[in-house]
Amino acid sequence: MTLLKPKFIIIMAGISGALATYGISNYLQNQALIKEKEIVLTKPVVIATQDISIGVKINHTMIQKKEWPIDLIPGGSFSDSVKAIGRVVKTDLVAGEPILTSKLAPDGSIGGVSSLIPPGMRAITVAVNIVSGVAGFILPNTRVDVLTTINPSRSSQATTKIILQNVLVLAVDQTYRKNSDDPVTVKSITLLVTPEEAETLTLASTEGRLHLVLRNESDNQEENTRGVGVRQLLTGRRNNWRYTPQRTTPITAADEQEKTTARVVEIIRSNERSEVKFEEEAIESENK
Repeated sequence: MTLLKPKFIIIMAGISGALATYGISNYLQNQALIKEKEIVLTKPVVIATQDISIGVKINHTMIQKKEWPIDLIPGGSFSDSVKAIGRVVKTDLVAGEPILTSKLAPDGSIGGVSSLIPPGMRAITVAVNIVSGVAGFILPNTRVDVLTTINPSRSSQATTKIILQNVLVLAVDQTYRKNSDDPVTVKSITLLVTPEEAETLTLASTEGRLHLVLRNESDNQEENTRGVGVRQLLTGRRNNWRYTPQRTTPITAADEQEKTTARVVEIIRSNERSEVKFEEEAIESENK
């Protein structure tokens, strides 16, 4: 077997080293090109430079542009700072967060609580105390159910019924920022409702007493309750009755006969006569 001469070994080692050096250099150059391409695939996005509270109008000191990976840019973001300046924030923003149109009030809003009311909705304020306000745990951006207790006349029983569900609390007293989760004693609470709900709430506050029930923020299910009257409260027979709204049609002989199987309360307002009927399946058996 013929052995290679030392000079050939040195030449082959040099060639191998050169090839290895070339391969490493080429690999590093390719990695650099990939990184350059990644840097190119970005766009400017307007972000908050500080925490911005709800209801505040954005100015140029609160925002800046930052390069953002194209694949990670959220919908509704701004690439031009000028378009975000002057807009009112309708939900709290944190420093470094992109400014999104979904978190801003409509263009032209002047700030304050009025800018937080979506089109088609209304803000209505109701008086509360330490009991009806759930001991101060109702805070801005929490959700509540509204109950009313009404006694149509002295001869009829008082009834409590849930009239509105899953209502957003817009503000407590004059505060519409949720600064902490600590209870706060307040005298009034502003709710975000539809025009029809505003009518219902106004009538209920005029005719009876209101109470608010705090609910879990993630619970969106509505309950179809029948309400409860004094008789049902004392007997516990809530499943055997239902409430029939007032009627304004003339009362006939058949209606008079129906009174033998139902609790009927007559209401006279001015010259108008109406009835509130509480039907009970168990009345006949009880009489026996």
